[in-house]
Amino acid sequence: MELALEEMDVEEQRPRKRQSSAEESFTPMFVVTPTMAKRAKDHADNLVAEKQRKKSQYLLERDEQLKAIGQENCAAYYEQKLAEVKRIAGEVEQDAVKEAHKVVEKSQGTPEAGASGSFLESAASEAERSEAPLSAKVT
Repeated sequence: MELALEEMDVEEQRPRKRQSSAEESFTPMFVVTPTMAKRAKDHADNLVAEKQRKKSQYLLERDEQLKAIGQENCAAYYEQKLAEVKRIAGEVEQDAVKEAHKVVEKSQGTPEAGASGSFLESAASEAERSEAPLSAKVT
């Protein structure tokens, strides 16, 4: 019974949610009338519309400037460059594997060097397989 009384006291201490009124909002120093609320909503709608208009105008101007410098299809240009960078990165990785293979052979000088080399080659082929889906997406 004491718990029930304590729970009731806790519930009474919680602030009540303010009931919203569609007609009028009241604060101690300011009263918002329906016409004021309508004007505020219209103003907010106008600001959103103006922002969208400016965005579309910016995009049009940007496209015109890109056409003027001959970059109207810049997305395809960057896709080509990305594919080229991936190709070069693959070549560098293969070169690094070859150099590592040579270093391992030189440092060990034993038949185990061949086993290490096959490990490095398998790692390189694994890297090539992991890169293949990425290059397929770009082209």
